[in-house]
Amino acid sequence: MLYKKLNLPINLPLANDEEIEVNEVENNIIIKLRNVSNINIDATIRLFESFFENSLSSATREKLSKIFKEIVPIIFRNKHKEEGLYQLLRYVNSLNSNLDYLEILKNSSFVYENLSKVLSFSGILTDILSRDMKLLEVLQPEYAIRLNGNISYYKNSFEKLDLQNYETEDMLNALRKHHRLTKFQILFALINNEISLERASSEFSYLAQATVDYVLQIVKLETYNSHNINCEDFCIIAYGRFGTFTMTSNSDLDLVFVYGKKFERKIYVNIFRKLINILSTKTSEGILYEVDTKLRPSGNHGPVACTFENFENYHKNMSYCWEKIALKKTRVITENKFSDSISKLLNKLNLLPISDGDVIEEIKKMRINVNELKNRNEKEKLDKKILSKWFETKYVAGGQRDIEFLKFFYEKDSNFIDKYEMDKKLLSFKKLESIFFQLDQVVNICFVNEKQNNLPNAAINLLINELNEKDLGSLKASISQGKINIFNTLNKIIESKL
Repeated sequence: MLYKKLNLPINLPLANDEEIEVNEVENNIIIKLRNVSNINIDATIRLFESFFENSLSSATREKLSKIFKEIVPIIFRNKHKEEGLYQLLRYVNSLNSNLDYLEILKNSSFVYENLSKVLSFSGILTDILSRDMKLLEVLQPEYAIRLNGNISYYKNSFEKLDLQNYETEDMLNALRKHHRLTKFQILFALINNEISLERASSEFSYLAQATVDYVLQIVKLETYNSHNINCEDFCIIAYGRFGTFTMTSNSDLDLVFVYGKKFERKIYVNIFRKLINILSTKTSEGILYEVDTKLRPSGNHGPVACTFENFENYHKNMSYCWEKIALKKTRVITENKFSDSISKLLNKLNLLPISDGDVIEEIKKMRINVNELKNRNEKEKLDKKILSKWFETKYVAGGQRDIEFLKFFYEKDSNFIDKYEMDKKLLSFKKLESIFFQLDQVVNICFVNEKQNNLPNAAINLLINELNEKDLGSLKASISQGKINIFNTLNKIIESKL
């Protein structure tokens, strides 16, 4: 029963992906698909049919054979057909015996074409598609792209749900199904070249904002029904990528809750906890978002929500400099008078001075110990770390974290360099930051905690086109050199200030 035994990795492994373990049967499948260029379409279809000949009924195999005859030739037209065929196998394998699911594709070459694009791009997308048959609607011509570049599309789509009358479990699942379909719409628009990587990040952020707004409506209605009060004396602050409208497909929500004094503390805490619960509780349909609240005053040791006074006092007198820097990437996502007062407070707090010495000490702790650079062997290890995984940009030397520190120094102090050079450097940092973010966006669509040495070729092609690089070698070189330049520049600034 080969069909039930297949346990293939998310993406087609490369020959040097030694960390990925598969059994002999699955490895033989991978080898055959890596060499699929050596056989024609008919031979490939027969190969695919053979995978399931001992596990499916003759009627189901006949139905599946028709599917293969439609979609395999389409995938063969792709430059990198091996990955598309591999994901087709994973897709069919994930459906178990419920292949009636695929009848929606009957006589629809348009859908087959779009399905092949999804399968060729990412195993993550393949898995998402296989778990929810409703997502096939996005691939049909009548489901033309409706994204309008602002939040109104998402708000309107949520309002049509009218979930206030649902039982809790039904409400959570309905929300998750709708959110997944809408998110998949953005993902497909991206891989179908209808929107850019930069535009996709805005769309993911609009979706998140509309989701939080809608869930907050539900929570406030529940609060009114339970306590007969209209609670508006509170504020939600978004940090990080949600705060700057630069979310990726799997970004979490960094939220901080601040409240006033109009009602009892437990009223506000209840609102915040219910909001977090609806957003992050895992049901049979998954979750909406991971919610991170550790950026609140005193982190995980502090209360889940704090008063205006406590928030102000903490950031004026007690916060670490990394918290002060993080505060610069925030926005208030609620709309009321209390939120307006928090917005004004954030503007004031972001004008407070940050000590260079404190920043340097935190860089040493969070990123690297600059004293180790005096040792040549340690320097060689660092270079290896910079270059080891070309697509890693967040937690590596010379990555996104280091850029944040560089921007801080250049924007704060122009004495160590003339104005022209400073502006030129800032521009180059921001350009690298944009490149790293776009790379991160694609990586998050392709990987979920799976160690691999490279991205799928369709994803690489998207990056090359978006970043105007000549080829993969040029892309890797630009990113690696960028990391080295960032790291060396930051180190020079630190040494000059010691």
